[in-house]
Amino acid sequence: MDRRTDGSGVRAAVAAFSLLVWMGTAAILAWTAGAAPVPRVPAVGSPAAAAPPLRGQDETPAPLSVMTFNIRTSAGNDGDDGWVHRRALVAQTIERLAPDVAGLQEALDEQVNYLADALPGYRWLGADRGLNGGKGLSEYTPIFYRREALIPIESGTFWLSPNADGPTGVGWRRNVSRIVTWARFHHRASGRRVHVFNTHLTLRRGQRQVDSAKRIAARVAALPAAGAVVVTGDFNALAEISETWSAATGQGLRDAWLLADERIGPPRTSNDFRPPELANPGRIDWILVGGPVGVRSVQTIIEHDDGRYPSDHYPVVAQLMLLP
Repeated sequence: MDRRTDGSGVRAAVAAFSLLVWMGTAAILAWTAGAAPVPRVPAVGSPAAAAPPLRGQDETPAPLSVMTFNIRTSAGNDGDDGWVHRRALVAQTIERLAPDVAGLQEALDEQVNYLADALPGYRWLGADRGLNGGKGLSEYTPIFYRREALIPIESGTFWLSPNADGPTGVGWRRNVSRIVTWARFHHRASGRRVHVFNTHLTLRRGQRQVDSAKRIAARVAALPAAGAVVVTGDFNALAEISETWSAATGQGLRDAWLLADERIGPPRTSNDFRPPELANPGRIDWILVGGPVGVRSVQTIIEHDDGRYPSDHYPVVAQLMLLP
């Protein structure tokens, strides 16, 4: 029997196989015609590969709650309004309002330690002003942050003096040097970066105070324009009408109180432990914002416990929106 392959049969088999391949390819193309295109993978070393956008960065606005609160030093001669009588109320106020980040002023060692223990949902950053060798009576301007909301990336302190790295300098007296505590945070919910600055300016109004405000504004102006910025503090100067306020808002920072869709409470923040009708006129405790930040509301917190106020300043809380 002749077992040689018939050439016509081979050609027919090849033709049939080719037809099947063509039909399969056509079917695949038809199936994928309406599908979303596969995104290109950037080449290694390209800007997109080196720095991919953070998750949530380009999505909807994200809320951020911010507080500024001068808690009044524990070293004051305040009698029934002394720290030991109101410290629990200070902690309860922060816990109830639950800001994502709170800039405190006039906080001594014992006050920072007490609040750190009383507020387990928070962590804090900061250094003292370097007075008294940093022992006991040296003020912090700490930043307390809610650990479920924010992750610190980097932080530090700079002095509002000719020498920003320390409390001394030509023509600058050590006992009036002031500081700024700052931190860069990762906002967990949105993936965005937020810079926070907190300060307490000198009581001595004049050029020294104005220069301090200018130094803060210059630091903020040097940051990348795309980032969100929050500045909290007791500025010891009246908002809107003082030269200090003009200096602080002269390089892009904006007053959250003026931007707010809703303002709640009186425009008074220094109270001498008294109710709003007896409080000092004007706002000396400010929340300033920069970059892509909206302001839903700002509230002066005037609540008390049977006539006892948590401090001689009312805390101020802003409900912000981190914008894409």
